[in-house]
Amino acid sequence: MNKTRAPRHTKIVCTLGPASSSSEIIAKMLKAGMDIARLNLAHGTLDGHRRLISEVRLASQKVKPGIGILLDLPGSKRHAGNVQSAFGKHLEFALSQNADFIALSYISSAGEVREVSSLLKEMNADISLIAKIERAKALQESDMIIGVCDGIMVARGDLALEISIEKVPLASKRLIKAANRLGKPVITATEMLESMVRSATPTRAEAADVANAVLDGTDALMLSEETSVGNHPVEAVEMMAKIALEVESSLIPAHILDEKWQDIPPEVNDATARAACQVAYQVGARAIVAFTAGGTTALRVSKYRPAQPILAVTPSEHIMRRLSLCRGVFPIRKPDPQNLEEVFDTAGEAVLETKSARKHDLIVITAGLPLTIPGSTNLLKVHRI
Repeated sequence: MNKTRAPRHTKIVCTLGPASSSSEIIAKMLKAGMDIARLNLAHGTLDGHRRLISEVRLASQKVKPGIGILLDLPGSKRHAGNVQSAFGKHLEFALSQNADFIALSYISSAGEVREVSSLLKEMNADISLIAKIERAKALQESDMIIGVCDGIMVARGDLALEISIEKVPLASKRLIKAANRLGKPVITATEMLESMVRSATPTRAEAADVANAVLDGTDALMLSEETSVGNHPVEAVEMMAKIALEVESSLIPAHILDEKWQDIPPEVNDATARAACQVAYQVGARAIVAFTAGGTTALRVSKYRPAQPILAVTPSEHIMRRLSLCRGVFPIRKPDPQNLEEVFDTAGEAVLETKSARKHDLIVITAGLPLTIPGSTNLLKVHRI
């Protein structure tokens, strides 16, 4: 965070389809701000999706490393809790494609999420589970669902059909707040910039809708038809990024930190992550560098929504992609440091390479000791580059 424009913290999920199936358009969308590519398995063929996944990964290597792949599993409105028959075939496809996230459609309970999680364990698949909240029953049990999944998607379209449209805005705010409280990533979806399917610019109401989702605390904003079948897929991504950046510039970190005091767990790793954000704000640090083997350290820091970019240093390409969904997290791949001296040297290299800070700037470093054990965030250091 130099004197130039701050990086965008809110992530952008783009649905791919006929309008965004070429390598040229995918590369342009990446440059415009796409962070996660979503493929809706309810449409198209598995062979077609396989080709698109390959195109995204190839373009990502050239343009923007660490792009996540989210597969939206259709399930069935009438699957009656039989998750094996609803999701089994597509879970196998997700595993074969090394997907980073799967979104579960039409789930109704935390039990169904646990069943899918068990299936993934049997398959030896390490894929993040995103629960789509689109049924009235899922909304009623949302606290329990959020507790057992890796993140949620607020699927406002189907939810509106279930609970009536006037109830959706407040339901969305409550879901975002609940996910924020537990540090689980949340995607806000459906008709964010719907008019851009045809028009090169959105309506004022759509711009306000996107802005409100950012203000509410969403981790990611999702484009659906705008990028899959619309006439202006690249422009839709650019517009989403512009609105998010503008709104983020108005957020006051101190107020966010005050709000986050509620319901804080009595855990060393969570306390360390929160302290990193508080110290970064107080000393005017340019960035927070989180060394993270399994992604949990960066997730904990993201939970407290610092104004500074969170550089998640990890040796794993898989963890880089998984962190692509988390607000304010910018993954960077580097080998595991072997000692504390290497931690500090690597942190300095990371911020200089990404231009997050300059020589003599202050940064905050957080990590876990021992360095290679996931989930042990307990180190905090203010470091001058």
